[in-house]
Amino acid sequence: STALLAGLDQGLGRQRLYGNVALRANRFSDNPLYNNHSYSAAAGLDWSSVERLSGSLSASASRNLASFNLQEIGLLTEKNLESVQALDGTLRWGLMTRYSLEATAGRRRVTNSLDTASVQARDFFQDTGSLGLRWNPSAVSSLGLALRSTRGHYPRFRLTVDGYEADRYKRHDIDFTASYRPSGASSLNLRLSNGKTAYDLATQRNYSGLTGALGWSWQTSGKVRLNTSLVRDTGQDSYAVTTFFGQSGTTDYSRITTSLRLKADYEVSAKISMNLALGRSDRDLVQTQPGLFSDVQASGRDRYTTLALGARWIPYRSFMLGCDASTERRRGSGQLGSDLKAATYGCYGQFTLQ
Repeated sequence: STALLAGLDQGLGRQRLYGNVALRANRFSDNPLYNNHSYSAAAGLDWSSVERLSGSLSASASRNLASFNLQEIGLLTEKNLESVQALDGTLRWGLMTRYSLEATAGRRRVTNSLDTASVQARDFFQDTGSLGLRWNPSAVSSLGLALRSTRGHYPRFRLTVDGYEADRYKRHDIDFTASYRPSGASSLNLRLSNGKTAYDLATQRNYSGLTGALGWSWQTSGKVRLNTSLVRDTGQDSYAVTTFFGQSGTTDYSRITTSLRLKADYEVSAKISMNLALGRSDRDLVQTQPGLFSDVQASGRDRYTTLALGARWIPYRSFMLGCDASTERRRGSGQLGSDLKAATYGCYGQFTLQ
C-alpha cells in the first residue's frame, strides 16, 4: 500500500478550520483481483460567536476494500469497494453560565460497488438528530440529558420479482452523558442510553434496552498513557468501528455488541514509541441477509479476542518508520457463529512536509 497524506489545522480568530486526506494505492501479490485505490478525507469547522452561540460542522468520506469475512456473505470472489459519506453538525446555545442547550444532526450513507443482490442489500442510509440540555456544575465536570431520534433504510434490502424492496427502521433513545476530569492527567466519560430500534422487514434485529459507553483516559507519567473503553451498542445503525491504532474499521452487523478495549502508549524515548492493545468483544448475531424467497431466521454468537502491538521510530521530524503486529481469535456458536484464528503484521514509512 502506497499512501499520500495531507492535513490542515488552522485557527481563524474564534474559529478553527481543520482537515485531512489520505490517498492509497493497494496491490496484492497473489490476488491481483483485489487491487484497488482507496481514500479517506475529513474536514471540519469549530466556531463561536461573540454572544452565546457556538458549534461545529464536519464532513467525511472514505472508500475501502470491503472485509473478506462479512457475516453471511462469506468470501467475495470479486472486488467490492465500500464507500462511506457522513455529515454532522452541532449547535450550542449558552442559556446561563453553567447551562447550555445543544442540538445535533447527522447524515450517513454507505454504498457498495459490487452489483449483486447479497452485497447491495447492505447499502445503508441514516439520518440522526438530537436535542438536549447540558449542565457544567464545575470546571472539571459536566452532565447532559438528550432525546435522540434515528431513521434509516436499506434501499435494496430484498430482491423480488418486481425489483428491489427497501427495509426501513426507526430508533429512539434517551441519552444521559457525564464527563469528569479529576486532574489534568485523567478523564472519565460516560454515556447511557435507553431506547428501542424497530425494523419493518428484518424484525429479528429489533432491540429494546440499555446501551452505552464508558471511557477512561489516564496519563500515568510523562511516558505512559492508558485508554480503556467499555461499549455496548447495536449494529450497523451505530456503524461501529472495530480496529486499533486509528485504522479504518468495518461495519458491525450484529444486533448487539459488548466490547472491552485496553490500549497503552509508551514513549520509550523522544524518537521511539510503542503501542499495546487488547480487545474482547461479545456479539449477538441474527440473520440480516434475506433469503431467496423469504427471510431466513438464524442466530448465533461469537466472542473475539485481539492482541495488537505496534512500534514507531521518528529519527527526524519529517520521517517516520513503524511496524504493527496483531493476533485474533474468534469462537462462534449457533447457526451464524464461526471460528477464526489469524495473525497479521505490517510495516510502513512516512515522509512529511510541515
